[in-house]
Parts: sequence; C-alpha cells; structure tokens
Amino acid sequence: MTVEKLSLDLERIGVRLSAPEIQVLGAMLKAANETQGEITFQQIHANITSEKGKAPSKAWVYKCISNLESNQFITVNRLGKPRHYTATIETIMAGLANSRSKQLGILGDERKELSEDVKSLEGTDMQDVASVIIGIMTGKKPKLTSGHIEGRDNVRIAMIRELCGNTGPGDVLRLTEGANLLDLTPANSGPVEKALLEAVRDGLTIKALLTSQMPQGQGPASLASFLSKTSDLVIQGILDERLQLRATPQPTSTYRMLCLNEEKMILFMSKAPYPDSAALIYRDDNPTMVDDAVATFERLWESAIDISAILKQAISSSAKPGNESLE
Repeated sequence: MTVEKLSLDLERIGVRLSAPEIQVLGAMLKAANETQGEITFQQIHANITSEKGKAPSKAWVYKCISNLESNQFITVNRLGKPRHYTATIETIMAGLANSRSKQLGILGDERKELSEDVKSLEGTDMQDVASVIIGIMTGKKPKLTSGHIEGRDNVRIAMIRELCGNTGPGDVLRLTEGANLLDLTPANSGPVEKALLEAVRDGLTIKALLTSQMPQGQGPASLASFLSKTSDLVIQGILDERLQLRATPQPTSTYRMLCLNEEKMILFMSKAPYPDSAALIYRDDNPTMVDDAVATFERLWESAIDISAILKQAISSSAKPGNESLE
C-alpha cells in the first residue's frame, strides 16, 4: 500500500495525516526499531534519505515532525541536545484517539445542525407554503375550506396549525375532552399539549371541559402528585387563569372538539384517546354547527365543577411556609 493510499484510508475514519507526514512517521518507526529507543533528527533524516535515495530538505522534515507532535502521534524530549523523538505503538494510539475525539466533536456539531434542520422541516406547515406559492403566482390568498382529516399525525398537525399558531391575548380556545386531559405531566405530553401550553404562556385562554371519568390507573392519584409532576407552564397557566379546567358532574356525551374564537373548530370523529380522524370546520362553511357547539359548551361549562379553583387553592397552600407537601 502506498503512503498516498494509506493517507486516504485514514482520512475516511477522521485521521488527517498527509502522505509526507506518514512517510516521516514511517521513517521514525524504522529508526526507533533499529535503536530500540529514542531517536534524533539526524537518524530520522538519514532514514528518509535512504528510503528516497536523496536527501529531503530539513525544513520539510521539521514541518512534518511538528505536525505529528501537535497531533500526538509522537513525543519530543527537549531536555537535552539534540532533541530526542519517540514513535511507538503507544504514541500512535494516542494520536489516533486524539483524531477520533476531534472527529467526534465535528460529527456532533454536524448532527446538532442536522437535528435542527429536521425539526425545522418537520415544523414546516405545507398548507402555509402552498398558500404562499398560490399567493405569489396569482396575487390572491387562497380561501381555506373545511375538510376531513385522516391519520393521527395529520390530526395533530392540524391541531397545532389551526389552533395554536398566531394566537394571543383575547383568543379563547374551548376544548371538550375525556378526563385523561387532566394528566398534563411531562411524561404524557406530546407536541400538541406542548404547543397548547406555549400558546397559553403567550396569552391564549383555554377553557377545557372534562366530560368523562378518569379511567382507573390513569391520571394523578392526588393533587400533590399532580402538582409535583406537572410542568411549570401548567401551574402558571392555572395561576394566571388562562388555563381553566372544569368537569361535568356526571359523564356527558357532547361534541368532542376544540373551537377557537367561534371561528373554526376541529371535531373528532372517534372516541380514541388519540384520534386519527377529525373534521376541520370553518365558520364560513358551517356557522350553525359552530354556534351550536359553542352554545352547548357554554351551557355545560356553567354547571361544571371548577377544578381550576381547587388546583389554584392547592398551589397557593403548597407555597405557604411550613407546607412542604400537599399529601
């Protein structure tokens, strides 16, 4: 194998040694094998001259030695004169380990950049992109229409796009859901829950109506466990009264939906915990259904148990001196 081929093979695994540096390292190893110890520059130079058939410039050899030392493939003893150099399997292992560490750092940075690119791509709203393209090509913004959403991931994307984006103070999201909505602990929160809570932080008010009992074995066993496991965004939302939770006294059948400002709603088409089928309904397309859903929600809301008030009181009590636990 030529030194050029070896240099290319080493570069593939992150070890960057030029062909001249490999040639000098080889000469040092041969000289060290002959002396069974440290070697001098003269011995290295003589070995290279013997290999090449002509004497290389001393500056060229010194430059290669300097690079080999900086990359930890050799060691240099500067205590005496002339300087003595060491090239062994241990020094080469140290050089390889150093090269690996540098390459892992580079790959780690690249992986971080790729991860950010992936997140950016995953978060790209293709409906928005399509709207921009149509707007540029026609000069008019396309009218959004109601439609059916199929697939669990598509339902999630629609919830985030339609209900969490571009919201702020004054916006109200009405939500009816099973009692497992109360389990807002980080372990059970996904991208939709995260987006909703971030929207609450930015000013959105969520009125969440729990309409069924908590399945046994799910959800918080007590207020203490709930408050200790839930996120700061949930607690702050409750304290700011932008996350309002109420529960119907008895299990109630009603619209299973999320409705933003009486303008649009997502109506789930199944009772599955994570629906894979839903209808996106804009007010312009069906004002009667949107109005009826909101009116039904408000009627149930008025007679529902105010869980937020209970949680708010528990949070305030836990913050008092001497109250280390709610249990």
